[in-house]
Amino acid sequence: MKKYLYFLAAGIMLASCGQNKTPQLNDAMDSISWILGRSTAESLNNGPFKDIDQEVFIEAVRTTLNNGAQPISDSIYQETMAMLMHAAQTSAMQQSSQQSQAIDRQQEEYFAKLTAENPNVKRHPSGFYYEVLKTGTGPNAKYASLISFDYRSFTMLDGQPFDQTYGKREAISHVIGKPMFPGLIDALQLMNKGSIYRFYFPYELAFGPQGSGSIPGYTPMIYEVELHNIAKI
Repeated sequence: MKKYLYFLAAGIMLASCGQNKTPQLNDAMDSISWILGRSTAESLNNGPFKDIDQEVFIEAVRTTLNNGAQPISDSIYQETMAMLMHAAQTSAMQQSSQQSQAIDRQQEEYFAKLTAENPNVKRHPSGFYYEVLKTGTGPNAKYASLISFDYRSFTMLDGQPFDQTYGKREAISHVIGKPMFPGLIDALQLMNKGSIYRFYFPYELAFGPQGSGSIPGYTPMIYEVELHNIAKI
């Protein structure tokens, strides 16, 4: 553990060169201390306990690090921690529920407007929407088919570009059903060679409540997919 902290400290010192010097961080352990303190504070700010008494909190940290006498018994400490954890979990669940309900309403409004304005948009039984931009030839792709395709994607509610292969990297070769979000598995099986589809995925059929990478949770997505080839199985 000490060896790990040594290398971590060395890395932080290199990364900290030229950084803001207020407050003054004199060595790598100062940087680590600051980062741990900042991480703790950010966790508190983003939770239900952001209005804690900062002076009491800091004194509790100082006393505990120095093995000082504790003004609260261990039994009360354990009971209170259990209550706080429960309160934090309840708050997180309530926030998640409120967020999902708000996005659900926005998705419903979006799809209602989309289908009213564009009769070419159809609803798939699994819950996503799609539009055929170009009709292909031959049989449809199937589950476990090896396909090659290009795509571009957008966050649905604001239309911001997210990712694409065009001009950035080679077309993707992938087996339908291998790691991909749920809606895309059904969506690709609608397509045949040479076709181009636009898919509208509600968040629960895209990256879900948890999100992925730079995509936050509860993000509905648009994917435009051009299917180049379906390998024979």
